[in-house]
Amino acid sequence: MNPIKMWPRWLRDGVPLVFWMSVIFFLSSRSRLIDIESTVGDRTFYKTAHFLAYALLAWLWWRAISPEREVTWNLLFTALGLTVLYGISDEFHQLFVPGRFGRVADVLFDTSGGLAMILALRHVEWLRKFLE
Repeated sequence: MNPIKMWPRWLRDGVPLVFWMSVIFFLSSRSRLIDIESTVGDRTFYKTAHFLAYALLAWLWWRAISPEREVTWNLLFTALGLTVLYGISDEFHQLFVPGRFGRVADVLFDTSGGLAMILALRHVEWLRKFLE
């Protein structure tokens, strides 16, 4: 048996969620993460980072709210909703960070990453089994 499955649920599912949310918050608190010479490269990097960070966040929310790893639309959309709310709060937080701006477009990239993950969880069984 997998020893991780013997850990308490809050440790197995809750701690990674809180940790990842903390990482997002920490990175959002920085005025600048990296300097990329190209405007296109800069945008590509940051928008891809938003997409991937929030896809991971949606997966972690799903794990936290679905101990039996059910993939009902209700659970998946709850995970997506919580992901989007965190994305909105993160953009609001960035309004108070020098050199950063809260952008609706970033919330849309966050949402698209979360949506991609919940659709993958719902429709790609091998991925769901891999990510359990």
